[in-house]
Amino acid sequence: MGKIITLIKIILRVKFVFKTPERNDLILFDDTSSFDLQVCLSKFSFFVLQTRTDELTKIYVSYKILKNVFKNFFKGNLFTAYLVSLIELINPKVVITNIDNSFKFSDIAKILEKKSNFVAIQNSGSYELLEFDYLYKNKKIKKNYLDNYYIPIFFSYGGYEKDLYNQIGVKVKKMYPLGSLRWSNFLNHIKKANNYSPKNYECDICLIADALRRSQAITALDPLDKNTKKKLSDPKLPINMNIVKGYIEIARYTMKFCIKNNMKLIIPQKTDPKISKTYKDYQGEIDFFKKNFTKDEFDYYKKHVLENVTDDYSSYRVVLNSKVTVGAMSTLLREKLGAGGKMLSCNLTKADMYNFPFSGICSLNDCTYEEFEKRLLKIYHMTKEEYFSKVDQKPDYINKLDKNHSTIDLIREKLYQMGVKQSE
Repeated sequence: MGKIITLIKIILRVKFVFKTPERNDLILFDDTSSFDLQVCLSKFSFFVLQTRTDELTKIYVSYKILKNVFKNFFKGNLFTAYLVSLIELINPKVVITNIDNSFKFSDIAKILEKKSNFVAIQNSGSYELLEFDYLYKNKKIKKNYLDNYYIPIFFSYGGYEKDLYNQIGVKVKKMYPLGSLRWSNFLNHIKKANNYSPKNYECDICLIADALRRSQAITALDPLDKNTKKKLSDPKLPINMNIVKGYIEIARYTMKFCIKNNMKLIIPQKTDPKISKTYKDYQGEIDFFKKNFTKDEFDYYKKHVLENVTDDYSSYRVVLNSKVTVGAMSTLLREKLGAGGKMLSCNLTKADMYNFPFSGICSLNDCTYEEFEKRLLKIYHMTKEEYFSKVDQKPDYINKLDKNHSTIDLIREKLYQMGVKQSE
């Protein structure tokens, strides 16, 4: 009954386009990829395929599509059959997405990989995969959802993903470490804007406090059903208590450090208040700290928080212009290190899955404030040469940075090699 109601809501909401989409060499899978891929794909003509039922705005209808849907009906649910049918009729050389953890992408790639190249670009750190692995191995869920993942061609940050995916059993056919697309987009943006280091982004310490997202990590996972999510959202569960406590503690450590050592702190917000659909998350981020901080701590937090401006890459600007970036397991820490900057990952959540991939000077877990202060002061006063001599892996293992070719250019070159032609 629920599926029928959902279908009726979709039909009443969407616009029907009564034609078959034209053939195209390239399909952008999931329109939420659009922002991150707009520069990279600007030299190509491509079809944008909407793949989220709750965000559909239009549905294509034609005799050819309906015929194909009927043919593909038993390859998945109705929506999967519809998407497979569109892709077959558009007949692309490449189907590309920046949502590398999409189950729908994996499902369709398994069906159509012999007809088109299916390419996923790494979007962020692989923590969701580690969370699935944790839930299954600790018998919190009965099904191992990692068995459902499949990526034919993966453009990863670095070589770390190859080792990790082999370890947890995620199937990837071909993997190419090309670096972070978002970091490349950021560098491209500031080059065009010609303002690399605005003074309002310069600081001694940048604190990445992605607390709301990580405190809701387990319950944010799709495709867990509602009942499972409800059980896992119990705030009394040890993992939930420890995640919240760990994030508050790292924020407290960092604020105390900056006050005691008279250092300038900037805390970039995760969510952008000007993007309407994320406003609830934005307010939730503020409320999270208000609820868990003392009044003095929250007042200090408000004085040093930087409002997120997504299209100006404000968080990346602070990371670039900070002397040291501090956080738990944020992707920004990997990008900072890969770009040759100093960072400290401090995991106080008591969950090993959130440990930083490297050990050495850059990583510290389950520590006291005194240990944190000693380590951060040491990093702060080190030269970069000294710092990297005490990191156990080369930075490009987690985020490859080619000084001669941007990630944008490397992805474009791969698309050319797969037969995608540049638009005229």
